[in-house]
Amino acid sequence: MSSFHLEILSPDRIFYNGDCSLINLPLSDGSFGIMANHTPFTAAVVPGEARFTLPDGETHVCAVSQGIAVVASNTVKLLCETVLRPDEIDEEAERRQAEAAAEDMRGRQSYKDYMLSQIAFARAVNNLRVKKHDAALINNR
Repeated sequence: MSSFHLEILSPDRIFYNGDCSLINLPLSDGSFGIMANHTPFTAAVVPGEARFTLPDGETHVCAVSQGIAVVASNTVKLLCETVLRPDEIDEEAERRQAEAAAEDMRGRQSYKDYMLSQIAFARAVNNLRVKKHDAALINNR
């Protein structure tokens, strides 16, 4: 299978920089797959699970927050606020974050604060989902 260059970046680190044969990204209208020589485009990424396959067939999963994906010249750049491997996700801390954000959303607050609470809640729930999904895959091997 043909490959392309993939860069997955967050403000605090380079998560991945190398060759890739397939990546599936979470977009607002569902999961979107990209392979080598894809048509150029730019898309908004939503919190979810990104899955990419290396040329040797090894698949990696990560939890991504909102961001942007740019495809051009057989290169994909994924820029997200946060990118985490399942083993980097602290399940208890994410549960506490989701509960705190849900509580904030139930209280009286400005529209801006409500939206920030929604973003925090979505990120925490997504991280928990990726962690749980990864654990299920490991247990089924």
